Amino acid sequence: MSDKVPAGIAAVSSILILAYACATAPTTNPAPNTQPVAQVQTGGAGGPRVPLTDSARRVRDSTTAARRDSGAASVLRSIAGRETQPAESVFKNIKILKGIPAGRLVNIMNMGFGRSLGVSCGFCHVPGKWDLDDKEEKNTARLMFAMVQTINRDYMSKVPNDRGAPPVVNCFTCHRGNAKPIGPEGPPGNRPAAPPGD
Repeated sequence: MSDKVPAGIAAVSSILILAYACATAPTTNPAPNTQPVAQVQTGGAGGPRVPLTDSARRVRDSTTAARRDSGAASVLRSIAGRETQPAESVFKNIKILKGIPAGRLVNIMNMGFGRSLGVSCGFCHVPGKWDLDDKEEKNTARLMFAMVQTINRDYMSKVPNDRGAPPVVNCFTCHRGNAKPIGPEGPPGNRPAAPPGD
């Protein structure tokens, strides 16, 4: 029964969030689309994705967060009593974040990686088979973590700062809640196409 509670909570939370998002959706009509009909893509196979409305984005993000929090809670229950042991003694195939407590690793994955990228556990992991390296995103996350460590150690630590600890970069610095890093043009779906020849 206790295994069903987080899924039930996630489902109820998703429904409540959906209702809230629909109730708080803007009531004004958006400006009409000025693009010719032939250029408007619906996000079908091969076409660019239609940007989400604020209301739809809130629903997606809240549903993803509920799924991610439920998954983290499930993993924490499965390691109950071993949360303070080193992560590599509790989990298999730990290549980064060795030596930190296993419970803290789960929270770093959930809060640090998951929230920063706006994704749930299944984005990088095969759910229930956390040790597998079957997904490219998992290896990319390891590379990106090494990049962040290098930037903080070799560059950010040398930035003069009279206000205390040196500034740091982390996943959120570039991703800002999106699976792909956000450039100055905004989220990947909003970026203009590169001119031919670039």
